[in-house]
Amino acid sequence: LMLLLSLLHAEDDCDSGSCHTTIGDLLVGRSEQLTASSVCGLTGPQKYCIIGYLEKCFLCDSRYPYNPYAHPNSHPIENVITTFEPDRKKKWWQSENGIDHVSIRLDLETLFQFSHLILTFKTFRPAAMLVERSADYGHTWKIFRYFAQNCAESFPNIPSGPAKGVGDIVCDPRYSDIEPSTEGQVVLKALDPSFEIENPYIQSIQELITLTNLRINFTKLHTLGDTLFGRRQSDLLEKYYYAVYEMVVRGSCFCNGHASQCSPVQKLRGDVFYQPGMVHGRCVCQHNTAGMSCERCKEFYNDAPWRPAEGSQDNACKPCKCNGHSDQCHFDMAVYIANDRISGGVCEDCQHHTMGQHCDQCKPFFYRDPRKTISDPRACIPCDCDPEGTLYSGLCESCTDPILGTIAGRCLCKKNVEGIRCDMCRPSYYGLSGSDPLGCQPCTCNPSGSLSFSMCDPVTGECLCQRFVTGPHCDECLVGYWGLGNNLYGCSLCGCDIGGAHNNLCSSSDGQCDCLPNIVGRQCTEPAPGYFFLPLDYYIYEAEHAKNSALDIVFREPTPGKPVTWTGPGFARVLNGAGLRFTISNIPFAMDFDIALRYEPEVFEFRLLIHHLNTFLRDACHPEGSLSSSCSQLGGQCQCKPNVAGRCCDRCSAGSFGFGFHGCYSCECHPQGSVSTLCDQLTGQCSCRREVAGRCCNRCLAGYFGFPNCRPCPCNGYAELCDPVTGACLSCSGFTAGSRCERCVNGYYGNPLTRDPCRPCMCPESPASSRYFAHSCYQDPRTLQLICNCLEGYSGNQCDECPSGFYGNPGRPGAQCLPCSCNNNIDATDPESCNKVTGECLKCLYNTHGPNCQFCKPGYFGSALLQNCRRCTCNFSGVNPAICPPGNGVCLCDQMTGVCPCLPNVIGSICDQCASGYWNMSHGIGCQFCDCKPRNSQSNQCNQFTGQCSCKLGYSGRHCDECEENYFGDPRMHCISCTCNEEGTRKPECDKDTGACNCRIGVTGKLCDQCGRGFRQEFPTCSRCHLCFDQWDNEITTLSQTVQGLMRFLKSSAASQPCRMQLRRGRGQVGFKTLFHFPEPKVSCRSALNSIQLQIQEVPNFRCSDKLNFQLIKIL
Repeated sequence: LMLLLSLLHAEDDCDSGSCHTTIGDLLVGRSEQLTASSVCGLTGPQKYCIIGYLEKCFLCDSRYPYNPYAHPNSHPIENVITTFEPDRKKKWWQSENGIDHVSIRLDLETLFQFSHLILTFKTFRPAAMLVERSADYGHTWKIFRYFAQNCAESFPNIPSGPAKGVGDIVCDPRYSDIEPSTEGQVVLKALDPSFEIENPYIQSIQELITLTNLRINFTKLHTLGDTLFGRRQSDLLEKYYYAVYEMVVRGSCFCNGHASQCSPVQKLRGDVFYQPGMVHGRCVCQHNTAGMSCERCKEFYNDAPWRPAEGSQDNACKPCKCNGHSDQCHFDMAVYIANDRISGGVCEDCQHHTMGQHCDQCKPFFYRDPRKTISDPRACIPCDCDPEGTLYSGLCESCTDPILGTIAGRCLCKKNVEGIRCDMCRPSYYGLSGSDPLGCQPCTCNPSGSLSFSMCDPVTGECLCQRFVTGPHCDECLVGYWGLGNNLYGCSLCGCDIGGAHNNLCSSSDGQCDCLPNIVGRQCTEPAPGYFFLPLDYYIYEAEHAKNSALDIVFREPTPGKPVTWTGPGFARVLNGAGLRFTISNIPFAMDFDIALRYEPEVFEFRLLIHHLNTFLRDACHPEGSLSSSCSQLGGQCQCKPNVAGRCCDRCSAGSFGFGFHGCYSCECHPQGSVSTLCDQLTGQCSCRREVAGRCCNRCLAGYFGFPNCRPCPCNGYAELCDPVTGACLSCSGFTAGSRCERCVNGYYGNPLTRDPCRPCMCPESPASSRYFAHSCYQDPRTLQLICNCLEGYSGNQCDECPSGFYGNPGRPGAQCLPCSCNNNIDATDPESCNKVTGECLKCLYNTHGPNCQFCKPGYFGSALLQNCRRCTCNFSGVNPAICPPGNGVCLCDQMTGVCPCLPNVIGSICDQCASGYWNMSHGIGCQFCDCKPRNSQSNQCNQFTGQCSCKLGYSGRHCDECEENYFGDPRMHCISCTCNEEGTRKPECDKDTGACNCRIGVTGKLCDQCGRGFRQEFPTCSRCHLCFDQWDNEITTLSQTVQGLMRFLKSSAASQPCRMQLRRGRGQVGFKTLFHFPEPKVSCRSALNSIQLQIQEVPNFRCSDKLNFQLIKIL
């Protein structure tokens, strides 16, 4: 409850502006953080003596902490901490005897604000000492002040006396005298109260008053001179040592004006941190600030730059305006300046599909719902666009803007695409494709072959062709047609002659048919010159020449008077069921031929007449095997269909089968697969060899391959069938694969060749599960351990781990390994490059940072995604010191452009130039105004380094506010050229105000063009007058002044007065004695005075003493 009340009170103290914490003794509660380089009696009792004390010598034994009863002679350094105990002066810190260089050091746990230091000594104060401070935990030290009785001797080259400015390092002799011999003090104040501090937060002042460490170095002991005598050194040194009753370090926690209370710093060095009166180091920050010293804005309060509180201005940090879509943001000075210094907070990690400085825009592929406010979590909804037909794979306009002409949700169609969703090709276009930058291709229908005014198919692009035209673009004639565009139906019929052409195909351009050799004409209907057509019976083959071993030749001689019905020597007698075989060698081309057989049946004419002498036999031709129902009158032989034999055509001939209305079919037994050429006349089945099958014996049995040399399928027992040609096994079982089922399928292991069955790879589960993360696996032949060949992104023997560069927990159901999303800015081989659980990037390379290494780290700019973050090169003198933290030398700049935030009136991307009209760039201040007088200067610009303005003719001075040399006048009005005579001046200058020239001796006049008083001859000679001039010059001058005074008197007199004048000479002087008589008129007297005045004025022109005497007489 007390802590809560304290915090509430702290808030009240800070409501009206800046607030400050209470100053206290920084030593209280920090005895463990206070050390000394020398302590008497640490290793055992040590003798020391006191000068002038009754009991001269004592023992120091500091092996144990001070205790007024048990260890009253213990003098460790913690004795100097103020405790307000009774008999306070019975304990102190004491160094070892005779050591000049001793130091006391205070190490604070954080940055504190230092006020002053007070040391109260038990012995003499040091003859010389210095105090140092550190603001970086002792890495570097700076001198606060030197103290010495004789500064020139102890600290040469250090100025002595009071400081002339804040921060001056001087040697102070006031606190180093030998008197008093006890309870003397040394006082050091961080800021001299004699100097007025306008802004305590400027860098130079902060460096003086903030520290993390304080070190007091004693460098010289005071001695009484007895060390010069020849006594034992050890006895003498027993009297000289440093001893301090009390040390007070006043200060407070440093909170930049944003806190009035401080709390303890946890997990740091020191003893009990809750000791009453202890000054704690962690600020209880107000004004939305955070940090140990309230040196930054609280998370999400970065809409304005952090500033210390000053006076009535609390300079509180402002919350970012993220519209409820983010709780993270950062401050961007460039954005702040661009927004007229109103808002500089940039929201980070915008949620709900938003983006922008204030999460006030929808991300690409989302658009603003006009029915909801931007702060609604559902304000941005997905674009409903066909990714194939829209730009950027589904992008739509994110918001409605009448000025820009955008409509929220409207899809951005590619050029040749239309439709609300950009999912249709425009008319006369086809083939919507995401890979086509225009979306669809134009239809390419041939106008000569396509129907008029037709469009192509919007999907395939095929055109609607005319009757005899084909092709996807209607640009080809049908087979057997030619002349695209020359016919009403698109193409004309080829009409090739079946006997003169190879086929009915012709050239698509001119219709020329492909003629047989020696045949010409478009349709191949004419023999070539020198050639003729063969008659149908041109090719004759005699049966007598057939290659049959059992062939009887019947020679026949022509009978006179009877026609010859045969060719050749006669006939060949062919037995029933046999045939004739010829070798044909004179037919040049293979083609369809009609074969005509000329034969005569052989009958027993006379025997028939004997048995049937009185009648004829009835025709008995088989209706299915004969071509007609009639037979030969001689012998009764019927006309048989193909492959049919017998007089009545009632059976198949040898080598044929399947008697029926079509005749008989040829057996066609394969000569290599069958035993003979004959087959079963009912079924047509040939007599096959072993391991051969098929009606014609033209293939291998099932389970065999390689006809005609059929062999068993080599499938290792895992398949019944194989490819009949290659022998590749079909439908391997038992999870085997390969042309011989010789291996296990991916995801299984084993050895089918040795009958070792294929078993599933457990990586970490079977291939049928959703937790299979391997290509394959194998079993180590030595250890029999299962080794998985993991997919990319998985590791471990069972693929249950994520390798370097990936994160996740694949060992957990439903989890998987995902690549660390670090934008290629980590070493993917480093196992610590990203968090194995969350995927957060931990070791960003190339000067990047962020959870995804997506930003350039502070002090660098560029594109983290392109690995080109470069160091900010801000000019230290041109930027606020706060953006260039001391120690690392890295300044903060715009992380995208590298532009540095300049001080007032400083310009340039690195703040290295003064703005027009400014000069003298100073660290922490900026540039000063040139202040060129517009009337007298060429422009408002001045020299960047000297501040000198470019003055018009006649003007000078840094601001052009003075007249130039050889010019005079009021520079606010005009400067006039001096026209001094060069012969009469000592240098060609004149008075800046009056224009009076600086004449040489003997010359006078405004322009130095006349001889002066006491000089003669013509200008410019001007030689000095006779010595008598000097004798009379003063008297003449006095006389002239007297006359002028009389004239003024007469002029002012109210009454007329007669006068009488007398010029009297005496002792080198001329005087007047005036008598007045009333009421005589005064005209005569004034006239006389005027005459005298004129006479006197002519006196300076005399040439000798005679002339002077003459004039004086004339006056008399």
